[in-house]
Amino acid sequence: MPVTDASADVEYRIAYVAFCIENSDSGRKFLNALKNIPSIDPENIQFCSVEWFWKSPVNSYALQVEPDRFKHKDTVVIDYTESLKIEKIRNEFFVRLRGLVTSHLNCYRIG
Repeated sequence: MPVTDASADVEYRIAYVAFCIENSDSGRKFLNALKNIPSIDPENIQFCSVEWFWKSPVNSYALQVEPDRFKHKDTVVIDYTESLKIEKIRNEFFVRLRGLVTSHLNCYRIG
């Protein structure tokens, strides 16, 4: 967030990542690891089934960063102070997610 008037409101657009996970040992291990990501901040990170991809989602999941009270919205208006907090959470979310994906890929790399 740029330095601005701390009394300003900010339009926040949901940050999320969706996965289609194979039903296999490695897929289940990855899914279980993903379920731990919300522990960064459970009030602002949700793990859920991706119902909006298909009428009958198969092995699809999403992690999203958004205040729990707005978890069903794509865009919300929040105050500047809260936006700074969510930005910090979102940054940690993506760092941890990247590490998890990299670790998972390295465990199952052939050769």
